[in-house]
Amino acid sequence: MTSANVQERKISSLHVLVVSLSLMMTIGAWLYSKQQVNLQVESRFEASKNRTIDLIVDRMSRYEDALWSGVAHVDALDADVTAASWKTFASSLNIEEKYPGVNGIGLIHFVERQNLQAYMAVRESEERDFSIFPEHDLDFLLPITFIEPENINSAAVGLDVAHETDLLPVESAFFSSLCSVFGPLLTVGDTPTV
Repeated sequence: MTSANVQERKISSLHVLVVSLSLMMTIGAWLYSKQQVNLQVESRFEASKNRTIDLIVDRMSRYEDALWSGVAHVDALDADVTAASWKTFASSLNIEEKYPGVNGIGLIHFVERQNLQAYMAVRESEERDFSIFPEHDLDFLLPITFIEPENINSAAVGLDVAHETDLLPVESAFFSSLCSVFGPLLTVGDTPTV
């Protein structure tokens, strides 16, 4: 073997070593930059997620305030709420603009069966078409007595939510001092959305 062949071999080994080290450094830099990008994406996602959660909590807090204002309205009238007073109250809330996503605000009365006749007499004195539906065998009724805006929610007036097993938390809400928000209530005219 001549000295030229040995030098070629050394250069080839040196080249292989340089290319190998370059390749390792490139892969290392790529892995590091990939990790940094993943950390940035995760950080942005967490910030966006937290911001979204905060917005939802804020919105739900506003909805809760609207519900508490309904309680205050009923308390102020000493439970003598009429369709006209509920309409005035709901109009002052400006639901369509202040509470996007809320289709209406209603008043549900807790009516024991033995008091149903007196309750219906009060409803008849309001001179509006009111009937409770559907029939069930529970000892109490939870009819939606007033709801605004009534024009888009008219199918819900008189709906007895006590029949709906999915809304059993409604009953417990009547006996607690806590504000309760429930999922959408599908009425006769509603079609479920996916």
